[in-house]
Amino acid sequence: MLKLFLDCQGAGCEDLDFFRSEVPVVNWVRDREDSDLHVLVTDQPTGGGGRLFTLAFIGRGEFEGEDQELSTSTVADATDDEQRTAILGRLKLGLVQYLVGTPAADQIEVVLGTQGVGAELAEQGGRATPGEDQVASPGDDPWNFWVFRLGGNGILNGESRIKGSNLIANLSANRTTDAWKFDISGLFSRSKSEFTVNPDLPQVVSVIEDWRLSSILVRSLTPKWSLGVRTISGRSTRLNEDFRWSISPGVEYNLVPYSESTRRLFTLQALLNVRHWDYAEETVYFETEETRLAASLTAAVNQVQPWGRMQLSLTGSQYLHDADLYRVALNGSVSFRLFRGFSVNVGGFYAWVRDQLFLPTGGASPEDVLLRQRQLQTNFNYATVIGFSYQFGSIFNNVVNPRFGGGGGDRIEINIRGD
Repeated sequence: MLKLFLDCQGAGCEDLDFFRSEVPVVNWVRDREDSDLHVLVTDQPTGGGGRLFTLAFIGRGEFEGEDQELSTSTVADATDDEQRTAILGRLKLGLVQYLVGTPAADQIEVVLGTQGVGAELAEQGGRATPGEDQVASPGDDPWNFWVFRLGGNGILNGESRIKGSNLIANLSANRTTDAWKFDISGLFSRSKSEFTVNPDLPQVVSVIEDWRLSSILVRSLTPKWSLGVRTISGRSTRLNEDFRWSISPGVEYNLVPYSESTRRLFTLQALLNVRHWDYAEETVYFETEETRLAASLTAAVNQVQPWGRMQLSLTGSQYLHDADLYRVALNGSVSFRLFRGFSVNVGGFYAWVRDQLFLPTGGASPEDVLLRQRQLQTNFNYATVIGFSYQFGSIFNNVVNPRFGGGGGDRIEINIRGD
């Protein structure tokens, strides 16, 4: 029986029991070293707001060198079930090549549709959606590739001496074709907290308000070169801003063709930034408003391979009016398998900060520091995470048993991130 390792960690792959239940004609293994076939699933957003899933079938052992790639896409409002069903359809189709020489070949049935070709394992009763990957033309689309989104949420929470509220609203519009990419998005957030430290003292009130409107316009020049411009406007009480705007034209070069972006990217991006601020309070540089010119350069690597995943970027920015005002930021994460059953993940960022033009002359009060209402002066900031996992025991993982899988108790947990 074919031994299969499904390497799928993104959207549509949260419930691996679904795939084990739907494809019982293979032996599911927990480590690629034990497999005859390693299926690596990657995904990325499409211009219409959906996801493009790419399944790389990597043969091992007797199937060494028998590799293939299949893709499928979902619409913007696809449910989790629709996403996993789309992946399942391509998984079944790709398995045919490796099952035809095994006893499981008798369980394969090929169904030919009117718009495309699908293949299914007969005992499953499902069908790969035909024609779902055909590329639409502007004449087929009454919206001419435009996609719009609106969203928001609000939370009220409290205790006897603490109460708070959080409001977040967002909107976006984008249009993506092979030649052009345009995206505009807006975000508003307001967080208010009230603390009663002592009933005989006034309440401590924290209000953090932020809004921003950003856009990007990109023109594809060649398979490796792109030209673009970013714009940002907004306001942030934490950053001492009444209003800010910036415009940043630039170029990007990818050392590998963008057609390979599901598996690897290596880009160099250079921007020239024009930035303007109207400050809420006078800054330590005695400015209430200013316009500055800066340059930035970013090198980024993104790899999704059978050994694991890696993302790494290095960005340097420099204000042109003062050589002492700059920032360098290193950001990355790596997840890789060292040996059978043992995986390590390391991630984090570190930034050397020398460009805080916005710091107010009056500094920050103790309440500002404790409630993080103000960005403080700093020479650096960082965050790190290190983890590992080790699995051992039976190499097979075929059995699905969902009993007592649901949560119990009377707790309701709400996690909100407004960054």
